[in-house]
Amino acid sequence: MTSSELIKYYERHVKELISRLRKAFIVWFISLILMLSLPASLVTPESFMSGYYLPLSVYLVNEIASYILSSPLIGPVNVTFIAEHLSMGFEVWFLSSLFFSVTITLPMFIYELWEFIEPGLYEHEKRILRRVFLPVIGSFILGCLFGLFILVPIILKAFVIVNLWFNIQPIIAYVDFIGFVTSTVLFSGIFMTTPIIVYGLILVEILSPELLAKYRAPLYIGIYIVAAIITPDGGSFGSAILALPIIVLFEIVLQLGKRKKSKRSSCCR
Repeated sequence: MTSSELIKYYERHVKELISRLRKAFIVWFISLILMLSLPASLVTPESFMSGYYLPLSVYLVNEIASYILSSPLIGPVNVTFIAEHLSMGFEVWFLSSLFFSVTITLPMFIYELWEFIEPGLYEHEKRILRRVFLPVIGSFILGCLFGLFILVPIILKAFVIVNLWFNIQPIIAYVDFIGFVTSTVLFSGIFMTTPIIVYGLILVEILSPELLAKYRAPLYIGIYIVAAIITPDGGSFGSAILALPIIVLFEIVLQLGKRKKSKRSSCCR
């Protein structure tokens, strides 16, 4: 293949990728406009009857914040929210709409990327990716739910308790609270997918289960350190809550990898 043919080959694939991503971006932009403008009365009949307009994204954020502050897991949390500047309401409105629109359109982005990548894969690579894809998505969703319903309330409660030790009333900028919740939830979801990705690497024989077992202790210490970095409180309690499920998942993946390798070895004999 000559250099000009190679350039045309790459140009064709780049144009295809741009075309696929353009469709996903258009759907995302429409979702963003809808999240900014749709009224909460679509899901709350009482606001429809009262005639009070509240954007759907704002309603969802308020419901999430209300759950966190009165979580049945740790009880009510007494926190005062403030606006650091007059435009903060617009800032939270836009950021929450952006978050929900990205969440809604993320499956389309993944689908378009898969359609672009799939023709260049071998059959065994496709099989492995299909086998790992759904568990990765499932573990990400479970990780996000774990972060929202368990990790965030516990960390927030820990913040408040430590402040009360010093008779300090917690006063938080609302945008900082939203950032804290979003970052904790996303990092929890991403972190929870790591064992499944490792399992995929074991299936394609990039990683060895024996190597992981050999360095199990430093690996688990590293998981705890990463958990301490990505949890906003940085304390041992919140870090342990996040690290423990990951370590359990890693142990399950390690045993599954060993079993898979032993089956493969017995088949080759």
